[in-house]
Amino acid sequence: MKPTKFKRNHSILSRGWLVAVLLVMLLVTGCESLPIEIEIPWLNTPESTEPASEAFSTPSPTPEPGATVTPEPDLDALIIWLPPELNPQNETVAGLMLQEKLDNFAADNSIKIEVRVKSRTGGGSLINSLAATSRAAPQILPDLVVLSAPDLRLASQRDLIFTHEHIAELMNDADWYPFGRTLSLIEGQVNAIPLFTNPLSMVYHQSSLLPPSNDWMDLDENFGIFGFAADDTQAKFLLLLYLSAGGEVMDAQGRAVLEEEPLLTALTALKDGQTSLHISELSISYQTEEQVWTAFLNRSFDTAVVPVSLVLNHEPNGSEQPEPAMTLPEATIGNAMGWALANPDPARQELALELLDELSESEFLASWTEELGLLPARPSALRAWNEEELKPALEQIAQVTRLYPPEDVLNRLGPALRNATLLILRDGADPLETARTTIESIR
Repeated sequence: MKPTKFKRNHSILSRGWLVAVLLVMLLVTGCESLPIEIEIPWLNTPESTEPASEAFSTPSPTPEPGATVTPEPDLDALIIWLPPELNPQNETVAGLMLQEKLDNFAADNSIKIEVRVKSRTGGGSLINSLAATSRAAPQILPDLVVLSAPDLRLASQRDLIFTHEHIAELMNDADWYPFGRTLSLIEGQVNAIPLFTNPLSMVYHQSSLLPPSNDWMDLDENFGIFGFAADDTQAKFLLLLYLSAGGEVMDAQGRAVLEEEPLLTALTALKDGQTSLHISELSISYQTEEQVWTAFLNRSFDTAVVPVSLVLNHEPNGSEQPEPAMTLPEATIGNAMGWALANPDPARQELALELLDELSESEFLASWTEELGLLPARPSALRAWNEEELKPALEQIAQVTRLYPPEDVLNRLGPALRNATLLILRDGADPLETARTTIESIR
């Protein structure tokens, strides 16, 4: 039976009355929510499928006017730049040792360590890459970088590396060789932690009954035939003789200089060695220490000047090659490398310094540098080497090593000293005349 018109009207009025009561209650309660939930089906509206309005999202805090919002540094990873010879991916014992040290530090600190290998020279070199990254992409700057002594000086002048009080504290330790302190201190500031050096040494046959003198100037008195790289563009051996004679290579303004008396002493030593037939004629044709070392192993020389790394990395092949020994000189020269901070972020620096502490620890440095065949910057590390026969000479060499002059000075002096060397040995020139013309050539 259909509902009557009266019943339908009554239903509508009842619903209207109820709606009115609800509206009054809402007004009385100040639009607060009702104490109970009442389901009113005819008032329900379909639920919207549109996305929620931004008005209902949690707004991001708005910085105060003029405030700078600095993103939190990403401490999930450290970035290290290394030269090729230190690449931990090299299939060598030294490479594996470094990789293990990095892996352990990463695990202990729940981070990743990214190692990137850069060449030492050319457009993609460590120093050039550092300068380019600083300008174009500072967010991917390395946290630690290994640089040569000349590159450390250049990086410091360009504000590409950063000093830190913790580095200065490390260098206050007495356990550093003099060459390490020289490398670390740049224009009055401690900028780096020294790693190792590769100085020149006088090698001879260990079985020789007449070992050479510890004095570099005694070329004419030593037994047998002596060889060195006379055609070396940097003339490192003549530079060594000159410095051993007390010569200075820079004036007060940092310009390249040569002094007549010590240069004459050095050239006279060459002349005497040639006159006494101790200096091999092969020396004139050699441009690298590797050529000299090969000639020594082939017994073309009884004594020779080579970097210690060639001696330490030599693996005897069971042939008739001589067993090398080294003199204990009063002075020598060499290159060196060290660690530096290259990221300005303080939080990243703190973590990088924790890693640097472990990499500079004496026990690790001892085993790592011995495998590399390079002299560590810490005396305690060298004393811990397993090499016993050569250790006394190596300790003396490390103690007296002087770093090569700044690169601009070496580039200025090298060609002039090379020419002087060849004038004496090849052309039979007079030492005094050669000294004076050499000094004039760099003015």
